Amino acid sequence: MLSENNLGKQSGKEKRVNKFVLIIVTIIDLFLFFGYIGDYRQGNISFAFMMAVVIAVVVSMAVCDLTYFRKKDSAAFPYVSVAGYMVVYSMAVFGAQNDLVFIMVFPLTVIYILYYDFRLIVGIAIVFGGINIADVIYTAGVLGHMHSGAPLNSTSMLLQGASIVVYMIVLCGTTYISNDNHKKKIASIREEKEKGMQLLEEVLKVAASVRENCSGASEHIRQLSQYVDATVSELNGIAEGNGNNAESIGQQTVMTGNIQNMILETKQMSDEMLAMAESSQSAVRDGQHTVDSLQQQADKTKEANEQVVSAVASLISNAEVVEQIIEHIFAISSQTNLLALNASIESARAGEAGRGFAVVSEEIRTLADETRNLTERIRGIVEELKKNADAAKNTVHHVMTAADTEHELIINASTQFGEIGSRMGVLHTNVQEIYKKIEEILESNNAIVDSIHHISAVSEEVTASTQQAAELGADTSQKAEQARGLMMGLLETVKVIDRYL
Repeated sequence: MLSENNLGKQSGKEKRVNKFVLIIVTIIDLFLFFGYIGDYRQGNISFAFMMAVVIAVVVSMAVCDLTYFRKKDSAAFPYVSVAGYMVVYSMAVFGAQNDLVFIMVFPLTVIYILYYDFRLIVGIAIVFGGINIADVIYTAGVLGHMHSGAPLNSTSMLLQGASIVVYMIVLCGTTYISNDNHKKKIASIREEKEKGMQLLEEVLKVAASVRENCSGASEHIRQLSQYVDATVSELNGIAEGNGNNAESIGQQTVMTGNIQNMILETKQMSDEMLAMAESSQSAVRDGQHTVDSLQQQADKTKEANEQVVSAVASLISNAEVVEQIIEHIFAISSQTNLLALNASIESARAGEAGRGFAVVSEEIRTLADETRNLTERIRGIVEELKKNADAAKNTVHHVMTAADTEHELIINASTQFGEIGSRMGVLHTNVQEIYKKIEEILESNNAIVDSIHHISAVSEEVTASTQQAAELGADTSQKAEQARGLMMGLLETVKVIDRYL
C-alpha cells in the first residue's frame, strides 16, 4: 500500500512539473515565434532564417505537446522539451541581430532542477555551455563583429562566456547539492518512518487485540440486548395483546349482549313470520277457491257464448232464407203487375163489357205495387238484420276469444296459486326450523357469555404478570445497552488507529 501511494505521489509530481515546464517552453517559443516574424517585417533578418526559426519553434512545440498529452507524467518529456529548445536556442543565438539573446538560456534551464535529475542538468550545462562557447568563437573568428553589427567587444564576449560557464557550474552544483540534501532528507525520513512503523505495528497489534476483544464483547452484549429487547417486545406484545384481548372481550361481551337482543328480536320476528306464513297460506287457499269459482263461471260463460254464436248463425241462416222468399215474392209481384197491365189492356179492348174487369185489374196492379213496396221494405229490414247478425257474430267471436284468454289466465293463476301454496307450505316449515335454530343459538350465546367472563378474568391476571416481566426486561435491556455503549466507545477509539494500517 505504501509503494502504491509513493507511485501515485511521484506520478502527480511528474505531472505538475511537466505541466509547468510545458507552459514556460510554450511562452518562450511564442515570444521567439512572434519576435522573429517582427524582425523579418522590420528587415533585420532574411525570410529564409525567419522561416527556419518559425518551423523549428512550431515543430518543437508540437513534439512537446504530443509527448505531454499522450502521457502527462512521461519521463521522456523533459528530454524532448529541452532537446527541442536546444535546437531553437542554437538557431536564435547564431542568427540573432541582438547581442543579449544568449540570456534566454537562464529562465528555461533553471526549472529543470525540479526533476532532481543530475545527469539531465549536466547534459543541459554541457550543451548550452558549448553552444555559447561556439557562438563566442563564431563571433570572433567568423563574423569579426558582434551580432548587432557593432565592432567586436571583448568585454561583452567575455561576459557572455563567463556568465554562461558560471551559470552552468552553479546550476550543476545547486542540482547536486539539492539532490544530495534531498536524498539525505529522504533517508532520514525513511529511518524515522521505520521507527514509527515499528512502534505503529506494536500499537496496531495491541489495538487489534483490543478491537477484537471489544468487538466480541460488544457482539455478545448486542446479542444479549437484542434477546432482552426481543423478550421485552414479546412481553409487551403479550401484555398489549392481553390488553387488547381484555378490550376485545369487553367488546365481545357487549356484542354478545347485542347479539342476544338481536336473537330475541329475531325470535319475535320469526313468530310474526310464522303467523304471517300461516295467514298467507290461508289466503292462498282462499285465492285458489276463488280462482276455481272463476274458472267454473268462465266455463259457463263460454257455453253461453257458444249458444249465442249458434243462435246468431241460425238467425243469419233464416235471414238468408227470408231474403230468398222476398226475392220470390218480388218476382211474383212483378209478374202480377205485368198480368194486371195485360188485363187492363184486354179490358180496354173489350170496351163496356170489360170495364169491370179493368177495375179489378187496376186493383190487382195496386195490390202488386203495394206488395212490391212492402217487399222492398222487408228486404231492407232483412239486410239490416243480416248486418246486425254479422256484427253480433263478430262481437261474440271477440267475446269468445277474450273468454278463452281469460280462461287461460285463470288456469295460469290457478297453477301459480298452487305453486305459491306449495312454497308457502315449505316456507312455513322453514320458519318453524329457523325458530328452533334461534332457540339453540340463544342457548349457545348464553354459554359464550359465561365463557367470555371467565376469559376476561384470566386475561387480566396474565396482563398484570407480563407487565411486571416487561418492566424487568426493559431495565435489563437498558443496562445492557449502557455496557454496549461503553464497549462501542472503546471500539471507536481503537478504530482511530486503523488509518495507519
